[in-house]
Amino acid sequence: MKKHTLVISAVSCLLAVSQAAWAAAFVVRDIEVNGLERVAAGTVLNYLPARVGEQFNDAKSADAIRALFQTGLFDDVQLGRRGDVLVVTVVERPAIGELNIKGNNKIPSEKLMQVLKLRNISKGDTLDKAALATIQRELEEQYQGMGHYGVDITTTVTPLERNRVAVNININEGNAARIQKVNITGNQAFSDAILLKQLESGPRGAFSIPFLSDSDKYSKEKLMGDLDALNSFYHDRGYINFEITSADVSMSPDKKNIFLNVAVNEGSQYKIGNVSVSGNPGLSKEQLGQSIKLRKGEVFSQKALEETRKNLSNKLGAQGYAFTKVAATPDFDEANKQVGILLSVDQGKRTYVRRIDIRGNNRTKDEVYRRELRQVESSWFSKEQVERSKTRLERLPYVEEATIESEPVAGTEDQIDLIVTVKERSSNQFRVGAGYSQSQGVLFNVNLNQDNFMGTGKQLDMNVDNSDVNKNYSVGYTNPYYTPDGISRGFSGYYKEYDAEAEDIASYASNRYGGSVNYTVPFSEHDSVYASLGAEKREIVLGTDPAERITSFVDKNGAEYTQLPVTVSYVHDTRNRTIFPTEGQRHRVSLQANVPGSDLQYQKLSYDGSAYKPITDNVTFAVKGKVGTTNTSGGLDGAPFFDKYYAGGIGSVRGFEQNSLGSQDENDDPIGGDLTVTGTAEVQFPMPLAEDVKGLKMSTFVDGGNVFNKNGDFKSDELRYSAGVGAVWLSPLGPFEVSYAKPLNAKDGDKEQQVQFSIGASF
Repeated sequence: MKKHTLVISAVSCLLAVSQAAWAAAFVVRDIEVNGLERVAAGTVLNYLPARVGEQFNDAKSADAIRALFQTGLFDDVQLGRRGDVLVVTVVERPAIGELNIKGNNKIPSEKLMQVLKLRNISKGDTLDKAALATIQRELEEQYQGMGHYGVDITTTVTPLERNRVAVNININEGNAARIQKVNITGNQAFSDAILLKQLESGPRGAFSIPFLSDSDKYSKEKLMGDLDALNSFYHDRGYINFEITSADVSMSPDKKNIFLNVAVNEGSQYKIGNVSVSGNPGLSKEQLGQSIKLRKGEVFSQKALEETRKNLSNKLGAQGYAFTKVAATPDFDEANKQVGILLSVDQGKRTYVRRIDIRGNNRTKDEVYRRELRQVESSWFSKEQVERSKTRLERLPYVEEATIESEPVAGTEDQIDLIVTVKERSSNQFRVGAGYSQSQGVLFNVNLNQDNFMGTGKQLDMNVDNSDVNKNYSVGYTNPYYTPDGISRGFSGYYKEYDAEAEDIASYASNRYGGSVNYTVPFSEHDSVYASLGAEKREIVLGTDPAERITSFVDKNGAEYTQLPVTVSYVHDTRNRTIFPTEGQRHRVSLQANVPGSDLQYQKLSYDGSAYKPITDNVTFAVKGKVGTTNTSGGLDGAPFFDKYYAGGIGSVRGFEQNSLGSQDENDDPIGGDLTVTGTAEVQFPMPLAEDVKGLKMSTFVDGGNVFNKNGDFKSDELRYSAGVGAVWLSPLGPFEVSYAKPLNAKDGDKEQQVQFSIGASF
């Protein structure tokens, strides 16, 4: 723009002193435009503040030149006069005929092209050299923000025919500068080693994997985060007056190495003096004691103070005070190095919810979400109920994410509206899939799954699964709100063929069909009881070489059985979501039995549980366990061979072949057991370089467990252990799970299998 202004000024001066163009104002009888190649004459006449039949003078000439330059279409504009004809002579800016980017690896070309297009630098646009120079500077800054301080970007413009140019952007990214050393000075209470552990920035360790560790990559944002971490570290240990006096960044001449120098002033350590509360918060002495985490005589902790403020706010929030403010005023006793804390509570007015708006439910009826809400309209606001409502929404299989925000009602101090926004995931699916599992071979399935049938929240499932091991045909329907208070009812029917020989378990096949009706009755937010009653017909088909245990069972009990199975389960579930939970627990105790009138009388009692605790925002520690036992009656000596517990492989003890643990029969096939004990401890985290991919998790784990022939055969030294890494991806074909595990105490006869995977099968 400055260049254009100078040109306009220069032309204006020439017009002022030149008497050849026009000596006085004149009436324009015609306008002639010269120098056009691509721009239409009508475009020039449209922007030109002069019309045929109007008077034109020196003052209008400056306006005309300025208007044409501001179009950005011309590099030069001149005005002249030939009699009563206004002559406009222009030099067009060239158009961009080609746009080429080379040398970029860190930033995709597609992204760069999008940025350039937003700045009107794309094929067909008029060349704007000033905008191109600005883009070049911004690109350099972006690369420097990624640690590439030696980046070199050059832009060349090459003429083409028809007043077009080729714009070539050549990028030499150079190597990323790495942090070689971090120096901390002024620290006395804590060693350099302890403080450096608080920082994300620092030289890469000797055993760090390059593509998994970026600790030595410098960025301003990461440095600011490190300085905040140092502040928090000291403030949580009583150093209230701690300050960072300087944080300098220096670079080697070749721009490859970075050195960080942080100077600190620790100050004195303070302990907590008297802690008092003002403001009449309306909390009992017991409630205050539960909320306040600051104790007289202990070292002051900023974290404990913030937790105290949060607890007080939550306690009052549960009573309807949505806008509680808790201020902390310190009272320093320098002689004794103590700090007293006065907590001033301003609870504001008690607030109630006027209206709840639900947004984002494109497929689902409002009532489906409203019945999950524990905060209701026209009632006192409760933070606890709002958080519980959010958790219940996110546990629905057709909700990917839910947020609940409050908005004050204009003109009032005691009313708010709640805005519930849900992000729905596809819930009505028709899927035809195929896959492969090491335990089941080639898989084929047709699945009609509607977790949210016609937006009602009801579930409809129709499945056809076909593999070397299983042929399953089933249909199921569940109404999660059969009654308004949340009792669910479901029906199912199935026909299943199972080839145990194909799964390397034993030489027999089992064919069965049946159906059931089930109910789930909630007793609280976290507790429910599940009950199912069914009827089933089963047929056993012996294989080519069945084991003696199988033939003797069939000889004694026959090959066909009519069963009336009943299942009763108690479930306690506090998980924040059902898929990849990050916190909470789930415990289930289940009793399966065949009621009188069944051909085979036996019962199975089992417990399975899991607990999740967040380590960071993206990393979760999880423990899982299962114990199952069998009781028999009616002459049975243990559970039937087709309903034993098995262990080994994915879903159990990885590193050992699927279902291979425990005793073997004369055909070297596993016989399973009446008792099983398995457990897992693992750390779950996003896959490196794919943190944003939803439905993809990795883990490091330790598995343990085994099966035992009889309930009294348990021996701790017979448990098998393994350790390894795994990954789970919720792919369009179904869950994909892969693991690499190393058995830790395998014994003679154990079948090891370090790499295991399953595609398109449940896990």
